[in-house]
Amino acid sequence: MRTLQFNTKEKSLLFQKWGSRFLVSMDKLNSLSLQCKSEIGSWGVIDVDAIEKSDSQLDAWDYCFSLGIGLAGASISTNEQLGTYLNDIHYAASGATGDYSKLQAFLGSLLHHKGDAIDKLATEKTFINRKCDTAYVLFHRLLWGHDVLSFHDDNPCKLMFDQQGVSGILQAVRHLIADTTSKQGLPIPGSSYLDYVKEDGKLSNYLILISQNLSKESVGNLRNAQAVYSHMFTVRAQDIMSGGAIAGLNTMYFKVRGITDTVRKIQFRLISYSVAFFTQAILGAVKQGGVPFVNIPLAAVIFKNLGQLYYFNIKEVRDLHDKTYELIAADDELVNQVSANGEDVPSYNSADEYLLELEKQEKSVDSLLDFFEGRDS
Repeated sequence: MRTLQFNTKEKSLLFQKWGSRFLVSMDKLNSLSLQCKSEIGSWGVIDVDAIEKSDSQLDAWDYCFSLGIGLAGASISTNEQLGTYLNDIHYAASGATGDYSKLQAFLGSLLHHKGDAIDKLATEKTFINRKCDTAYVLFHRLLWGHDVLSFHDDNPCKLMFDQQGVSGILQAVRHLIADTTSKQGLPIPGSSYLDYVKEDGKLSNYLILISQNLSKESVGNLRNAQAVYSHMFTVRAQDIMSGGAIAGLNTMYFKVRGITDTVRKIQFRLISYSVAFFTQAILGAVKQGGVPFVNIPLAAVIFKNLGQLYYFNIKEVRDLHDKTYELIAADDELVNQVSANGEDVPSYNSADEYLLELEKQEKSVDSLLDFFEGRDS
């Protein structure tokens, strides 16, 4: 029988071949370990510059101009001369004689509404309310014919349709627009549902009661009740003009600076409208003994922008949520790869233990070779 003879070189080659799988697995484990270490290390790195340079981030110019535009809007809504000019347009539209400018006369003829059923009269000098009694003249719009959301017989579109037919609907719109230019303004939609009957059987409205109570608290009597009502519970053309001016200036600013990011625009608009709203409220509180001016159109726009900002924030959170789960799935896949490559490799706590294992494997190979040599001899 042939005797197997292995020299040192052959033993080394045999050992290397037998242990190749072990060494390849170790190399793959080292590579995956480095990848994991690099990935985990990147988690703690925050790119502050990237945050500061976000397209949605407001800069110093944004804050300055949003504040300035808001203050400009507040000055428009509280300008007494503008209020008087608009009130004269209502007088002209009502058919009252006066010294009007060409623009006031033109707008007065365009919004002419004298004799409309919306302003139904109980007598020559008094108006009617929803109980067909004599209305509180200072609040006659609140008590009859001016609530577009009313389902009573005094709905302005119904009244004008009954009076003029289909063209009466357009006339109702003209009439309501004209009333926004008046000193008192147009009652907020839905205000007719706040009616109540007083102890003496007369019809009133809770907005009147609130305005009277606020007037008593501010000046000690009812003298300021109409002013409180007009600046808190009506829609006024002057307030609408304020919001329109802010919207126009915002759009101009976005174009000049080339701002296209939606979230940045919303934040800018929210600041400008809020500054205008709260500045007007503070000025009103100073003028009315603590009772603020409430700009209904601006309040509506503020809530709209708050809703948009909330929507886009939720959308970004959802995107981050989806991205996080993608990273978790990728991490799980990486863990599976590590497990697959190291399943046949024993795990030790130190490099010395790995070296001892290599020596042990080398002795095992030597013993195996000795066995074969002794068997063949």
